[in-house]
Amino acid sequence: MKTPLAQKSRETLSKTEQLLQSIRQTPLFRQVIPLEAGIGLPIPLRKEGKVYAILPCFGFAPTATKGQTTVFPPFATITVNWANQVPVEYVNLRFRNPAPELQWQGQIGIFPHPAVAQMTLGEYKEKRSELLAMYDEMFKTLASDANFSDEWTTRFSVLLRTLMEPPLEPYYRVLGTKFCDRFLEVV
Repeated sequence: MKTPLAQKSRETLSKTEQLLQSIRQTPLFRQVIPLEAGIGLPIPLRKEGKVYAILPCFGFAPTATKGQTTVFPPFATITVNWANQVPVEYVNLRFRNPAPELQWQGQIGIFPHPAVAQMTLGEYKEKRSELLAMYDEMFKTLASDANFSDEWTTRFSVLLRTLMEPPLEPYYRVLGTKFCDRFLEVV
């Protein structure tokens, strides 16, 4: 039986999509992150020759308006070694507070934002899957210390700009300054 927008099988998911699903099963996540928390788009980090994915965790809640969700700022990050998918760091952002000028508690926005509000659910999921597959390419390129093509950079940047919640951008800029400067300024 086919269902609308049938779930992809685990074998057809990109490695990044698999990570976003499997991180929820780790003891670390289960101990320190509420199960209803959202996991944001990864922020790549290259450090001492290794590649990591920083996963921002944020809150969200339904609103009285059908189809809208309240978005809250990230409250934690989990950093994962990309090569073996093992969590290597947990940071409570309310404790560490990397940018005191930002509001780290309370509502910061509503989903869907204007760039995605007119998309069907299928169109949104398709663009998100494409972006997450491009993250796979990004992590592979970073691990091999290669360069991104101009075409790849432009497409990745367009998808990132389209799908990133605008109210979350200041937090992403604090958590991944180089990443945001490189890929959010291209568009």
